[in-house]
Amino acid sequence: MSGTSSSSVLVFFWCAAAICCFIFGLTGVTEAQAPSTQPSQAPTSQPQATTDPSEVIALNSIFQHWGIEANAEQWNTTGDPCSGAAIDSTEFDNSDYNPFIKCDCSENVTCHITHLKVYGLEVVGVIPDELWTLSFLSQLNLGLNYLSGPLSSSIGNLTRMQYMSLGINALSGELPNELGKLTDLVAISIGTNYFSGPLPSELGNLSKLQQLYIDSSGVSGEIPLTFANLQSLQTLWASDVELSGSIPDFIGSWLNLTSLRFEGNSFEGPIPSALSKLTSLIELRITDISTTNGSSSLGFIKNMKSLTSLVLRNNNISDSIPSNIGEYQKLSLLDLSFNNLTGQIPPSLFNLSSLSILFLGNNKLNGTLPEKKSSSLLNVDVSYNNLIGSIPSWVNETNLQLNLVANNFTLDSSNSR
Repeated sequence: MSGTSSSSVLVFFWCAAAICCFIFGLTGVTEAQAPSTQPSQAPTSQPQATTDPSEVIALNSIFQHWGIEANAEQWNTTGDPCSGAAIDSTEFDNSDYNPFIKCDCSENVTCHITHLKVYGLEVVGVIPDELWTLSFLSQLNLGLNYLSGPLSSSIGNLTRMQYMSLGINALSGELPNELGKLTDLVAISIGTNYFSGPLPSELGNLSKLQQLYIDSSGVSGEIPLTFANLQSLQTLWASDVELSGSIPDFIGSWLNLTSLRFEGNSFEGPIPSALSKLTSLIELRITDISTTNGSSSLGFIKNMKSLTSLVLRNNNISDSIPSNIGEYQKLSLLDLSFNNLTGQIPPSLFNLSSLSILFLGNNKLNGTLPEKKSSSLLNVDVSYNNLIGSIPSWVNETNLQLNLVANNFTLDSSNSR
C-alpha cells in the first residue's frame, strides 16, 4: 500500500470516529434534557399476603374434628387456605365448592377468613370451640347436618357476622343471650333444631336484622317486647314452635315486612288489628289461634292487596269474606278453612286470575256457588258449609280437585261427578 493510500484510510477512520462522537453527544444531550420515563430505582415488591396463622390452626382443627377436607384443586387447608378459589371471583354459594371458605386479603400482609360453608355434608358432633375464634367471619353456613349440643356463649365473639345459618341440625339447649352482640346480623336461621326455652330479649338489639327463621326450632314463650326494635325485619318464619301469649301489636310497626308465618303455635286471639298496617305483605300465614280471648275479624287484611298467599286457618274468625276480594289480583293461595265465616261467596273470588288454591271448608257459608270460575283455579274445597242450589257446570273440568261434601246442593243428571 502506498503512503498516500495509508494516509487516506487514517483520515477516513478519524472522520468516522469524530462523526460518531458528535452523534452520540447530541443523543446524550437530548436524552439528558428530556424528562425520564423510567423510575429512578426498581420498585420494592410487596410480600404476598398469607392467612393469619391462628385462623389456619383453627380451621384445620375444625375440619379434623368433623372429619372433612377441602378439594385440594380448589383451595388448600394444609398450607395457606386463603388461596385459589378462596380469594378469586368464585362465588361463595357455588354448589361445586363445599366445604368452602372465602378470605379478605385487603391488609396486603394478612388474610382473614370471612366466609365458611359446611353445608349438607352429614357432619356429626358438636361445634368445636375453635369456630368461635374466627372473629372475622361475616357469613357462616352450617345447615343440613347432624350438629348437636348447645350453642356456646362464645358465639358473641363473631361481631362481624351478617349471615348465619344453623338450620336443620340437632342443636339443643337455650339460645345464648350473646346472640344479641351480633349487631351486624342481616339474616339468621336456627329452624328445625331442638332448642328449648325462650327467645332471648337481647335479640332486640339486632336493628339491622332483615330475616329471622326460627320455625320448628324448639323455642317457646312469649315474643319479647324488645322485638319492637326490629324495624328492618322483612321475613319472620316462626311456625311450629310453642310461642304463646298474644301476637304483639308492635308487629304492625314492622312496615318492611313481606313474609310472616305464625302457623301451629300456642297464641291466643284475637289477631291484632294493628297488622292492618302491613300493606307490603306478600305472604301471611297465621293458624290455630286459641279462642279463649274472643273471635277475630278479617278487617285487618283490607289493604293487603300485594298478597300472593293468605292462610288464616282455624283462628275463630267470625266474619264474612270481604266484598272487595276481587281486588286481590296477585292472590294464588287462599285458606280460610275451619273458622266461623258466614254470608255468601263473592263471585269475584272465583274469577281471580292468579288464584289456584281455595280452601273454605268447615265454615258457615251459605248461598250458591258462583256460576263461573277462572281456569287457573284448580283446587277448591268448600266442604262442610251450608251451600245450596245447583252445582255449576265447571265442576266437570279436567284436572280440577274438588271437595263439596256436607252441603245442601241440588243434584241432577248433569252432576255425575
